[in-house]
Amino acid sequence: MPAFFNDHSGFDALLSIFGRSSVALTLADSTQPDSPLTGVNSAFCTLTGYGADEVLGRNCRFLQPQGGAGPVRERMREFLTDPAAGQARFLLVNHRKDGSRFLNLVFLAKLMRSGQQVAVLGSQFEVRGRSSTPAELYDRALTEDLRRIEEASRVHDLVFLENYETRASAQALIAQSKLDYG
Repeated sequence: MPAFFNDHSGFDALLSIFGRSSVALTLADSTQPDSPLTGVNSAFCTLTGYGADEVLGRNCRFLQPQGGAGPVRERMREFLTDPAAGQARFLLVNHRKDGSRFLNLVFLAKLMRSGQQVAVLGSQFEVRGRSSTPAELYDRALTEDLRRIEEASRVHDLVFLENYETRASAQALIAQSKLDYG
């Protein structure tokens, strides 16, 4: 259980939401060096091919290609160190356990307690093809999961820095990347 939870019931409630989610979710403990993963769900394991026992305690960078994720890695680092930034999305290439590559739309949201960042909630979505329907479904599912997580977290004085409804949509980011990269 991450140190930032007051008791097991809060972490158990969060893991219950993770377990019911159809989107890939992760939780990283910002109070620990290198922000190790303290929670992942089965959708994350299915997407990446890794079992929970293989990823818990590690930073999510293990999904990046050898040599890092280029400029997006720096943007992610800037987001994580900016005390005013609450939520962001990043599009980057990641690798599954079997070595296959996938285009990953990563959503990150900071969880705060008493003005201090204690965790980062992550969600991953594989971008495929030209259809926006899966991205729309992902947005709806993620929004509902974030609403549930926010409700469960309030009991432990944990809050998102920004309201989850202010985030940019997956479709908008995917469309912009097509304009930027052809």
